[in-house]
Order: sequence, then structure tokens, then C-alpha cells
Amino acid sequence: MFSNYLKIAIRNLLKNKIYSLINVVGLSIGISACLVIYLIVSFEFSYENFQPERDRIYRVTSGFKGLDGNSNQNAGISAPIPSAIRKDISGIEKVVGFHSFWGSVIVPTNNQNKKILPKDESDIIICEPEYFDIFQYEWLQGNQKIALHSPNEVVLTDKKVEQYFGKIPLEQAIGRKLNYQDSLIVTVAGVVKSLPKNSDFAFNDFISFKSIEPKNWRKDFELDEWTNTNSSSQAFIKLTKGTNPNKIVAQFPTFLLKHLDQKDQWNHGRSLGLQALTDVHFNTKLQGNYGRVVHLPTLYILMGVAIFLLLIAIINFINLSTAQSINRIKEIGVRKVLGSSRKSLIQQFMIETFVITTVAVSLSIILVEPILWAYQDFIPPNLHFNILQPQIIAFLLLVLIITATFSGLYPAWIISAYNPISSIKNQLPNGQNRAVFLRKSLITFQFTFSQVFILGTIVVVAQSRFLLNKDMGFKKDAIVYFPTDWRADKEKKSVLIEKLKQIPAVEGISVGDAAARGGYSTQRIKYFNGKNEVELDPNRRSVDDNFIPLYGLKIIAGTNISKSDTSKDFVVNEAFVKAMGLKKPQDAIGKMLGYWDTKGNPMKFPIVGVVADFHFRSLHNAIQPLFIVSQPKEAVTINVKFRNAEANAKNMTAVLDKMKKAYNQVYPDNEVAFQPQFFDETIAKFYENEKKMAQLLNSATAIAILISCLGLFGLATFATAQRTKEIGIRKVLGASVKQIVGLLSQDFIKLVIIAIFIASPIAYYFMNEWLQDFAYRINIEWWFFALAGVIAIIIALLTVSYQAIKAAIANPVKSLRTE
Repeated sequence: MFSNYLKIAIRNLLKNKIYSLINVVGLSIGISACLVIYLIVSFEFSYENFQPERDRIYRVTSGFKGLDGNSNQNAGISAPIPSAIRKDISGIEKVVGFHSFWGSVIVPTNNQNKKILPKDESDIIICEPEYFDIFQYEWLQGNQKIALHSPNEVVLTDKKVEQYFGKIPLEQAIGRKLNYQDSLIVTVAGVVKSLPKNSDFAFNDFISFKSIEPKNWRKDFELDEWTNTNSSSQAFIKLTKGTNPNKIVAQFPTFLLKHLDQKDQWNHGRSLGLQALTDVHFNTKLQGNYGRVVHLPTLYILMGVAIFLLLIAIINFINLSTAQSINRIKEIGVRKVLGSSRKSLIQQFMIETFVITTVAVSLSIILVEPILWAYQDFIPPNLHFNILQPQIIAFLLLVLIITATFSGLYPAWIISAYNPISSIKNQLPNGQNRAVFLRKSLITFQFTFSQVFILGTIVVVAQSRFLLNKDMGFKKDAIVYFPTDWRADKEKKSVLIEKLKQIPAVEGISVGDAAARGGYSTQRIKYFNGKNEVELDPNRRSVDDNFIPLYGLKIIAGTNISKSDTSKDFVVNEAFVKAMGLKKPQDAIGKMLGYWDTKGNPMKFPIVGVVADFHFRSLHNAIQPLFIVSQPKEAVTINVKFRNAEANAKNMTAVLDKMKKAYNQVYPDNEVAFQPQFFDETIAKFYENEKKMAQLLNSATAIAILISCLGLFGLATFATAQRTKEIGIRKVLGASVKQIVGLLSQDFIKLVIIAIFIASPIAYYFMNEWLQDFAYRINIEWWFFALAGVIAIIIALLTVSYQAIKAAIANPVKSLRTE
């Protein structure tokens, strides 16, 4: 019986090639998108899932409430906090503190020392032995119970052993020496297996915490400093079984009162919190110096897109199947007269659906690799497609069953219900009007979501262009910046600057922070307003006197900062002036501000200038008070501006090579590799999420429109075929091609227009919510909706018009002969 059904199903599919092809292509595109999105989402949500008892692991985080009332969070902690928590907080099974370590590694060999330079993000940490009690690793060599309990020990992953010592038996790595940063000599005490790719804790070198307890290291890592919080210093805890994390958080205020100087007003706004291990991969507000944080709302949007694209493809199938059923009226009648039950007819049509869906799933599997390649910038690193993975096979089977069931059940139910006598007479079934209404509703549904995608794309692209093109208050073109080694002799920067000035393409050089960056640095400032002393918590830029002219900042009152190696005066922005309570920028000139130098010594300097507000962070953030101070010796970044950017663009590689040569001459040891970054590209990276969102919506819109148009094309073909005689009669009676095309198109265009009116408020609500994340944003204009509507109507017209024009120009004699 099944083989008979299968033969008939294949025969019918081959007989109706156009409809079969439209269904297969529509479903395969929807399933491919669904499969790729599943790969991305499942991979991202799998992070740290291999860690046992991960629900009991939390990161200790820091919170700050500034004197202006603004709050900030930091993934780091003050270095003494982990050991203090171990003593003072109950309900915790294990505590570990660790510090990121950034420096070169010297591997002693028989012939010569091999030097390995650090990566952009170091995979080296200094940690307490409890690290391996909280995070589970497979030990390949060494003893976990004693490793890292002594000074000058290191545990390596098997991957790092191969990098340092080559492909040797792992037991031969034990006892080998490594020299970190030319000063910390350690012995390999153990080897662990590298964690899977779906982990943010991709550390490979674990240096014992006791190695940095001597005085010469304690100061560098600020092990006794309670007032400094740095994301390079982090703490994780493992709760005792049954302990609620809120119980731990409730103990933190008393803990801070005990350890922080309450006379210091700055400490009044400090707090500690807990972040679940499962949240580390997704919380963009709490980023450490490792791992890759994913924008969680984007993942939810991806899941929604996958569902709707598959739903649109299923709607296509239902529409075409119910429409095409009219051509199978006689077949159904004959089958029923010969004894076929409704159940057997449903089975027959469901098998046809499963055949089409199976072909579509097979085609979607072939399309996955090209899609992953085309969207490699959007795809997470380390994600690979393997059809033999059990979870992927299970997902595809689930999609096959759900798609085939939803696509085929309703058409099969409708078709099998036709009256056999009416069917043999080729009469239109009584329920056909309801089926027509359903088809129109489903077309409207399809184009509603296509319209939402079109509107979303227009808004996201417009906002992205606004972000990239808005005047941020400074020059960003033809500027390159790069870091230098903060440990090196300070005078080397001056030598490098002189060498860089000799390059003809270089117009100006400044030492200090870039004008805008992703992070922020604040420092307390005191100001006496004539009645009492006011404390501010402004952002800071430590630069030299070339900073303001190099970035083209506009001085609206006073002068530039003095040329000096140490702080002498301040330049502030307009927001700072307002925070002081002053009405005009000129009123700030000469005002004395209390300040602390890098060694903590209090001092007072005057404000000598005010610059116009500029965006020193991304446009997600409002402009905040900022002061600029001269501290070139403390700064490690060098900013270089080029002459005539257009003329030198072709020769930029040669210019950068000259800069690199000069850099290597000054820093021959290359503790920090020469890594120039174009400033305008850095600004563009501020909006990486928006760029990805635009790419996502562009693709989703294209796919939704393509699938919808495939269905619309199929229905237009069917509708035109059903009205062939009518078209012939109208032409004989004098109807023009234009009138016939309009007649055949108007029903579909009406549905698209209805979809536009339904989609507009839906799209407005969601896009307006999305725009709330930006301090500076576009307005959603009326013409966005007009443009989206015109696009949808044009697409629908182009889709329908082909069949309409083809029918309108056909010979009416042939049309009238059509049975």
C-alpha cells in the first residue's frame, strides 16, 4: 500500500513540475535558514554546558554609583576581595581569584631561547589553586591536589605544551622551565586538556598565585589595593549546595563596610554582586579581558526569524496545494467511488507532502555550507556543520515532521472532503469559497511579515548610516593609533616620535588616549563653588598638547593645555561646565580643580580651556563631563595623523611599513607587537551589533520576499490558468492588454495593501523599542512606511505581471478552445 502511494505521489509531483519546484525551493530556503540559525543559536547557548554543577558557579562583580547618580558595573574586583570573601562570607564552597597576565614568554632550549610574543588577548592568568576546583579540567599530567600550591609553578594545556616544546610526550613537559616577561621563571607542574571550543575560559597558562606574593610583584598587581577595580582581576565562587545566591549578595554590604574606608565618600557608592556562569557569555554590560560576549537579543531575533521564515514557506505549500486541488477533483471522485476512504486519501496526500519535504530538507543540507561561507563574518568562530552529529540529525527529523505535518495536513483534509458525485461532474466544491478566503488570508499574513522585515531593514540601515555619518565633534579620517610597551623606558616614546616625524606622510603625532574608545576611565575632581566643595566624577583623557589639534577638537573658550610632561592645567568639555553649575564656557576659565596625581598626591590646577562637546564614546551613550590633562609620560598610545589622506591611501602599506621599521628599531624586543589601527575603523566597530542586525534583516527580508513571491507566482499562474476562457472572451470583446493585466493583478495587490496597513504599526512598535538603546537616534519618518509599501507593491506587481501579461497577449482563439 505504501509503495503504491509513493509511486502515485512521485507521478503527481512530476506531472505538476512548476508547483512541485516552487514548493521544494520555498521549503528548502526556509529550512536552510532555520538550520543555519539553529546551528548558531545552539552553539552560543552551549557555552560552559560541559561544566558540572555550573548552576552553582558565579562571578563576583563590582558596582559603582557615581556622585552624579549614574551607575556603572564592572566584571572585575579589587585584588584583595577573593581572600577576604573566603574568610568573611558564609555559604560558599570555593573561591578563586585570578589576574590576566600579558607579556612575552621565553622558552629555554638547548641551542637558544625561543621567544613567544603575546596575543591581542592574553590566554595567561595568575590564579589560586582553587581555580581547578571550580572549573573542571581533565588532568593529563601532574597532581591537581598539589599543583599551584607553591610559588613559581605553572600548569599548561596540552595545546600550549606543543606550542612551547613541540610534539613531545606530555610527561616530558613536567619540570621544564618557562620565563614570563623576562622576570618570572616558573616550572611546569601539570598538564591539562584544553577546554572545548564552546567556552569563554580559553586560558592555557595557569601561573601559581604565590608567584606574585613577593613585594616586587604585589605592587604591580595591586594585591593590597582596595580602592582600585580592574576587569583584569576577577573572582569566581562556587556556592554550597542548596545556597541561594541572594543570601551571598545580602552579606556584601556588611563586608564592604568592614573593609572599605567609610570616610572616603567615593566608597559609599560601591557594591558587589553575583553573575551566573551561564550569563557570562551574554551580558554585554559585564565584559572581562577574555572570551566573546554575544548580544542575547540578537539570538532571540534570530530564533524569531527562523520560525517566521519556515512559517512563510509552509504557508506557500498550503496555498498552492489547496489551489491546485481543483485540478484533482475528478481524481478524488473516482477514488472515492472505487472505495477509497477519507483516511486513505489523507494518507495519499500526506505522503506527497513528505516526499516534497524530504527533497527540500536534502536540498537545504546542501545549501548550509555555502550559506555559512557567505555569512562567515556573522557566524561564531569554531562553529562547524557536521550532518552526522546526533543533535543535528534529531533537529532535521523534527523539522521534517513538523513541516510536512503542518504543510500537508490541512490541504489533505480539505481535498479528501470533496463530494464524489460533484467531483466526477468537475463541479466546484461547496467549501471552495472558504478555501479561497483562507488562501487570501495566508497571502496577507506572508506579506505582512515581509513588510515588517522591509520596514525593519529601512530603519536599521538609516540608524546605522546616522551613527557612522554623524559629526562626532572630531576628525576621524587619516588617523592611525597603536599601543607601546608600558613597561619600557618612557624616553623610548620620544625617540620613536622623532623617527615617525621624519616620515613625509606624517602630519602630526600625539601621545595619549584616542579621542573615542569603547571603554571609559573616570577620576574624582573637587571644585569649590564659593559656598561648598562639590565632587565630580568625570571621564578623563591623559594626553599631550598635540591631542586637541590632531583630532580637530574645537576650543570655544580659553586655550589648549600646556606642553608639559606632568599635569599643570585642565581643558574640560561643555558637559563638565554644566556639571559645575556654570552658565557659560568662559565662566569656567581660571577655576581651580582638586586633583590627585598617579601617586595619590593631592593638588590643584586651573581650567585653561573649554572644548565643544564631542562623542568620546559611542552614540549609545550621552555625552558626559570630561577633562583633558597633560600626562604624556603615563600614556602608552601614539596617535598619528597623515597628510592628504587621498594621496597617501594608495601608499598606505608602504607608510605603515616605515612606521613598523621605526617601531622595531626603538622596541627591538617587541614585548608589544606593532599593531596599528585606523581610527575611523575603530569608530565603525562601535556599531558592530547594528551592522550585524542590518545584515540579518537584509537577509531575512530577501528570503521572506523570495519565498512569498514564489507562492504568489504559483497562485498567479494558477489563477491565470483558471480564467483562460474569460481572458479570451474579454479580448474578443475589445479588452486591452493593460485592462486584462490590471484585472488579474488587482486581487493580489489589494492583499498586499492590506498587509502594509497591518504591518506598519507592528514594525513601528518594535523598531521604536530598538531605537531606545541609543542616546542619539533617528526619527521614524512617514516616508519609511511609504517606501516600504511601494517596494512591496512593486515586488508583487513584478511577480504577478509576468503571468498576467503572458495571458493577456495570448491568442484569444486558443484561449477559447481551452478545456
